Amino acid sequence: MLLTDELLLHYRRCSRRAFLDIYGEEGQKSPEKDFLSKLRAEKEFHHQQIIAHYGLNPHQPRNMLKTQEVEVDKEKLIALTKQLMSQGVESIYKGVVAWNLIDGEAGKITLTATPTVLIKQNIPSELGNWSYYPLNIHLGKNVKPEYKLLMAFTIDILNQIQGININRGEMALRDNRKPHRINLKVWFSRSQELINECFQMLAGENIPDVYISRQKCSFCPWYEGCYQKAKSDQHLSLIPGMTPKRIEYLKQIGVNNMTTLSQTSISDLTFVFTKGIADRLLQQSISLISHQAILKRPNLLPIPNNDIELYFDIEADGNLQGSTQGNNFNNNSMWCDRTLDYLLGILLIDKKNNQQKYYSFLAKTPEEEKIIWHQFLEFINQYPNAPIFHYSEYEIETIKRLAYLYQTPSTQLKTLLSRLFDLHKILMNSFYLPVENYSLKTVANWLGFRWRDPKIGKLSSNGGNVGGDQCVFWYDQWLKTGNSTWLEYIIIYNEDDCQGTYELKKWMEKYNSFEEKKLQQNINNCEVLSNSNSKYSI
Repeated sequence: MLLTDELLLHYRRCSRRAFLDIYGEEGQKSPEKDFLSKLRAEKEFHHQQIIAHYGLNPHQPRNMLKTQEVEVDKEKLIALTKQLMSQGVESIYKGVVAWNLIDGEAGKITLTATPTVLIKQNIPSELGNWSYYPLNIHLGKNVKPEYKLLMAFTIDILNQIQGININRGEMALRDNRKPHRINLKVWFSRSQELINECFQMLAGENIPDVYISRQKCSFCPWYEGCYQKAKSDQHLSLIPGMTPKRIEYLKQIGVNNMTTLSQTSISDLTFVFTKGIADRLLQQSISLISHQAILKRPNLLPIPNNDIELYFDIEADGNLQGSTQGNNFNNNSMWCDRTLDYLLGILLIDKKNNQQKYYSFLAKTPEEEKIIWHQFLEFINQYPNAPIFHYSEYEIETIKRLAYLYQTPSTQLKTLLSRLFDLHKILMNSFYLPVENYSLKTVANWLGFRWRDPKIGKLSSNGGNVGGDQCVFWYDQWLKTGNSTWLEYIIIYNEDDCQGTYELKKWMEKYNSFEEKKLQQNINNCEVLSNSNSKYSI
């Protein structure tokens, strides 16, 4: 059996993913999202910057095999990496190291790791008067536990190959080019535990239970199959606010699916949860099972109305990088780690004239962000009484960031912020909806609104699969190619985001009006009943 560092990483994040990587049918995997290819390019670019910073000129086994295929002959890479280490070369980029374990029952288990760079050091080993330690380069900004586990796993293999006992490893992260040196003594045992757990799971061939996490699962190639399984099982992870620990507690009291939860008394739930958590989970499950919205309180939070209303949405790239993407390890282009808000979209609703129009303020280069910010301010100042609706706190934080970055007067910023109304906040404080998450797309889709497929400009089955990550990829393609078609895709998507926000606001107004009428009717009925019981009634 082959246990790789990538497989162990998948196992730590999701044991079911690791199982399917080994036993799943290739035809059941979804095509890779475009955003992942952008992420790989960013990662490669980051690798080059760090390697240049270290002054390295590494040997590259993959290039020596004259192939750029993602799936290369791993045995050849292992052999070539070992050959380069035996020769004592100064550094090796993306080599593959391996060690064979012999288990009495399982037979041979091969452990393999792909350290970003192997760097020669003056510590004797079975190779000669030298040995190697790994430098792993990550896009993350912090040293995560999983980074330490994989480092310990890699060093354990290197120790076996080289016949030495070292615990030195370095990590380079996005925010700091200085190496992070980690004391890995405690992590070797944890790495071994992870190996044993993963092996036992795979050897048992019992597929782990599903657990749907919108953020963690969104880029997994096995997501669709897991999601359908979760739907058919009415899995508890589909309930917003649910966590693995909460599922564990619910199973202890015999609650195994959404229907069972929706029928459980609040008193039973408060044995394992606080009253607030118990009530939220119960009401959310009832909403999902009944397919009905549930109002949390008698009245919605106030939502302003005006003849002119503005609906606001942003497209951004949170990981803007330098534009040079070449393969030369010695290029000196700078890594730029910042957020770029490249599109500020506004949908103007003119109720008086029954008209609407969409406006996009688009930065065609990162340097134009300042220009579109001032264009945006100039536009909204034309409608000083118009409330500005958006969906999430990101728009508020972005306005604060851009105002600070481009020195907008504090009085102007304060006025602008007072006009903002976050429909997500109002929704979360007012309703339980029969949805599995409260993203704008999920909520608006429940209302019946559909996003267009930007590539054809019309509704299609693919329109619902497009998200903000796809827009990041499209903007990256625009910067690389200069083909304006990519910008057109982004504008179509952003306009639909604004339109979806508008549809939600209309629904909330309509619902609020309905509830007010119902409340007034109840009051009137109570008055009639009170009068009929009065001794003065006729």
